[in-house]
Amino acid sequence: MALAYDVAPVADGGSLAGKVLFKGAPVSKKMLITKNNDVCGDGEREIVEVAVKNGALENAVVVIDGIEKGKAWAAAGKKPLLNQKGCRFLPPMMVVPKGGDLDILNSDPVLHNIHSYEVVGATRRTLFNFGQPNQGQTLTKAVSVRRGEWVKVECDAHDFMHAWMFAAPSPYVAVTGADGTFAIADVPPGKYKVRALHPVLGVKEGEVTVLAKGKAEITFDLVAK
Repeated sequence: MALAYDVAPVADGGSLAGKVLFKGAPVSKKMLITKNNDVCGDGEREIVEVAVKNGALENAVVVIDGIEKGKAWAAAGKKPLLNQKGCRFLPPMMVVPKGGDLDILNSDPVLHNIHSYEVVGATRRTLFNFGQPNQGQTLTKAVSVRRGEWVKVECDAHDFMHAWMFAAPSPYVAVTGADGTFAIADVPPGKYKVRALHPVLGVKEGEVTVLAKGKAEITFDLVAK
C-alpha cells in the first residue's frame, strides 16, 4: 500500500519539543506465567497499562497532523522491528508508518503466535495472525489499518505478552520517554494541530506555530477517561 506522504527537502525546518503529563496513579495488572518458564520466567508478569512517575507519562504518542511532505522516516530503507525476547514484545510501544511494512523477529527458542488488531473505540479487527516457531526467524507484515491508528499486539501462545503500535501518517511523531518528554525535528514552518495520544487515556489536542529554524514547545495534560 502506498503511503500518502512524500519525502522532500525541508527548508529552514524548525523543531517541536514538550512533555506529556498525567495527574493520576500508574495502572498495571499481573498475569500468571503459565508456560515456557525456562524462557518466559516464573511467577507473575506485570502488564503496565499507564506508566507514570512524578506526573510524567511514558509511552504516550505525540503526532503533528497535516504534514504531507517533508523529512524521511528514520533509518530510511530499514523497516521498523518488533522483537520477541524473553517472552516480551520489544519495544512495548512503537511507531510504524501507516500502511508500511513491519519486521517481526522471534529471538526466543519457543513458538510465538503474533496476533495484531486494529483498534477503533471498543472494536477490534485482526490485521495479521500467524505462528512463528523458529528462533531467529524474521517475518514481514504490512500494517494495513483502515480507520484506526492504534494497533494492539498479543501472543496467542502466551497471554501475558502485550504491546501497542501507532500507525502514523508521517514521520512527524514521537513516543515520550520515562520523563514524559518528546522532540520532533525538521518540521516545515507552519501552524499545526498537535495531538498527544495514549491507548488507555485517550487524546488531547493543541496547536503550535513552528517558525523557520524556530523551537516550538507544547505541554499536554492527559486525564483518566
